[in-house]
Amino acid sequence: MGERLSVAVQGFHPSGFLSEETARLRELAQDRKVLSAISGGVDSTVATLVARQALGDSLLPVMIDTGFLRLGEPERVKERLAKSPTLLKVRLVHASGRFLASIKGETSAEEKRKKFRETFYQILKEESVKEGCEYILQGTIAPDWIETQGGIKTQHNVLGQVGIDPAKTYGFKIIEPLADLYKDQVRALGRHLNLPGELSERQPFPGPGLLVRCIGNVTKEKIRVLKEATRRVETSLSPFNYEQYFAAVIENKFSRNPSLKTISEVAGEALGLPQSDVHVEIFEDRVTGVKGDQRCYGLLAGVKLSEESRETYGWLQDRLRQLQTSIVEKYSDITRVALLVKERRRGGSLSILVRAVSTRDFMTAAVSPVPWKILKDIAHQELKEENVNRVYYDITPKPPGTIEFE
Repeated sequence: MGERLSVAVQGFHPSGFLSEETARLRELAQDRKVLSAISGGVDSTVATLVARQALGDSLLPVMIDTGFLRLGEPERVKERLAKSPTLLKVRLVHASGRFLASIKGETSAEEKRKKFRETFYQILKEESVKEGCEYILQGTIAPDWIETQGGIKTQHNVLGQVGIDPAKTYGFKIIEPLADLYKDQVRALGRHLNLPGELSERQPFPGPGLLVRCIGNVTKEKIRVLKEATRRVETSLSPFNYEQYFAAVIENKFSRNPSLKTISEVAGEALGLPQSDVHVEIFEDRVTGVKGDQRCYGLLAGVKLSEESRETYGWLQDRLRQLQTSIVEKYSDITRVALLVKERRRGGSLSILVRAVSTRDFMTAAVSPVPWKILKDIAHQELKEENVNRVYYDITPKPPGTIEFE
């Protein structure tokens, strides 16, 4: 996969980068201790390995358990990184209750990201004071600050690039060895550092974790349901080697939009189906999108086809693209379109959204053609969950959607 994505890798030389960066880090740190914020993802792991080559035992890897990681992930990451060839001794800081409290009652995607960021860096500040560290090292890469500066979304790990002085605000300075690299370059660097494929090619996972896949209000129950859904979706889609695939959760609260009838008509026309075969609902909770290179918080349209039509059109990716394009171009408030895979008539206040994309640089992305049978199998398993009664397949590329939902 790394080779196929190697547009930027062609002119990138890991050995030369490593020589220059380790020399820079040694000069910067001057034998002082540096705290490395590690998540288990490829960016922070590679950044930590680069820094260790320069700083040795002066580097102290710390992982914060935010409560928004996958099932069992904090302990699994700590155990895996301690083994050869990484041999990183990671300190685990448990802070799930603190993060959940910080975003309680908040439904805005942007505000949730900002509150996550504040809690994240306050905890790093406390840890750096304990260890007497002047510097925090993190795995920021180019798309993080490009999207933040461009107003698409606030990445939690972007500070200096948006005018936040970490020394004044938190009492430490930031080191970002990968800040000018793109994901495929980071993977190439990881392979150069003998990082096993399970780590160098690992699925991208956002810094705020499942927080940005828990649309709207965040509760313990929604996060529990999302963790289980994440496990099922990742297990089901891992054989297909899509660049990114995951689950999201949203409450079944729908707006009484006066345009619903005409949206259903537009959807029917796009698919060549009678209106009786198409029903569109608009979720109340907004999702993040991109229109005209700017962030927008738009509506999510859920399209339900008759069972017979669903079975036919679920396999026809070109027609689904046409469906999504027709709706989004006609209605400026709609950012995303999702197709209902399966539903349970009674009970359940939540919907699961399945997202899979193919991309070269994560700046744009196409919808991955997940086989309809696989989507139905995922939905069948999800609908055993008491609080879930619908499963959708997100058919929105980037743009107009972002890869993540918030």
